[in-house]
Amino acid sequence: MKLRRAMVTKMQSHLEQTYPHEGCGVMLGTQDAITDIFRGTNIRQDRKEDRFLLDPSDIKHAEEYAKQQGIEVVGFYHSHPDHPARPSATDLESAWDSYYYVIVSIDRGAMNKIGMFRLSEQGDRFVDEEVTIED
Repeated sequence: MKLRRAMVTKMQSHLEQTYPHEGCGVMLGTQDAITDIFRGTNIRQDRKEDRFLLDPSDIKHAEEYAKQQGIEVVGFYHSHPDHPARPSATDLESAWDSYYYVIVSIDRGAMNKIGMFRLSEQGDRFVDEEVTIED
């Protein structure tokens, strides 16, 4: 999957701003490139430092915007404040088939690493996806 550098910069800005809470959003593009992101709102009322719930209205608005642009929702991103960019058991429980998931570790307020994942065919685990960051 290709990820534009400008999208990494937008994610970084968004997720560093939400620190020490988890931030989240929607990724838009095609099945081989993420070309835009749609900033989301974490509406969790408890445990925002290690859990998120993407506002459903954000997903709806992202879908509408993607349709207007001739692209589609290809996945979701969120941060792991002061934790590795690896999926948690909670991430697995809430994942949907056919989408990409980007997890960004934010260490002490600054972006550290990015990981990209998809559900396995059986839906019982995440599989690492190769990411190419390009201009």
